[in-house]
Amino acid sequence: MSSETTWTRWPEAEGPIFTVGNLRVDLTILLVGLQTLAMVAGAVLTASGLGSWVTGGVFTPSALQEGHVWTLLTYPFVHDIRQEGIWFALEMLMFFWFGREVESAIGRKPLGMLYAALAVVPALIGAGVAPWLGAGVFTGSSTISFAVFLAFCALHPEAQFFFGLPAKWVGWILMAVYSLTYFAGRDWPGGVQLWASALLAVGWVRQGGMEWPKISFPGGRQNTSKKKTGAVRKVAGLLPLEKVDPILEKISREGMGSLTVAETKLLEDARAKLLQKDRQSGSVR
Repeated sequence: MSSETTWTRWPEAEGPIFTVGNLRVDLTILLVGLQTLAMVAGAVLTASGLGSWVTGGVFTPSALQEGHVWTLLTYPFVHDIRQEGIWFALEMLMFFWFGREVESAIGRKPLGMLYAALAVVPALIGAGVAPWLGAGVFTGSSTISFAVFLAFCALHPEAQFFFGLPAKWVGWILMAVYSLTYFAGRDWPGGVQLWASALLAVGWVRQGGMEWPKISFPGGRQNTSKKKTGAVRKVAGLLPLEKVDPILEKISREGMGSLTVAETKLLEDARAKLLQKDRQSGSVR
């Protein structure tokens, strides 16, 4: 990832849920901790010959028909370390990085609701199409974590990744790779879960817009961004300096469309104050 791009929490981000020593535990860290504890518990139970306790949390259409509704929420926490191995650690690291940025942008409660929706909605869709595409077995949180990464790509489409690729392209490339993997393996339920989760996550952070990050090509956009940056400097001048600089940098780097709801609100509030100041100065004259 490029060192030029910094992903930091904005001043409006919510504080921790609780602290453990010097560790400030937000929702993202809490979910990572719960997933890790679930993985450890699953490994211990399996080694103790109590693997049935673990598999009882797996979601399948037949389990739902039998009334095991709780599996809609338990299956993301069912992990088999023998199969996931080091990929589990990489998944948790990815969710920690990008989940915190999404939580910072949309808030703790919306992220919690999104996480639950990413567990329940694709599973219900998979159960609904099971008579035609076959019954899938839903387990683990890898698809949910990837969907949260796509939500980050929707929030910051121009953020630079490896080889200078912007986030929007990385999201599209990984979606294509995963889709081909499910297609080659004829895993239709897995493909349905992937696309349902992706559309839900991207649509969620775009406030129901249900659209992918816009793909654009280099051209006159940079000049436009510079003009827009100059236009907002006067408005941003009414904000505290520590809040202005990150926003102006982001507009210069990614354009006005990259601003989060909280950042846009800050500029709108400043604009309102500026208009009020202009009216007052006009009345004095």
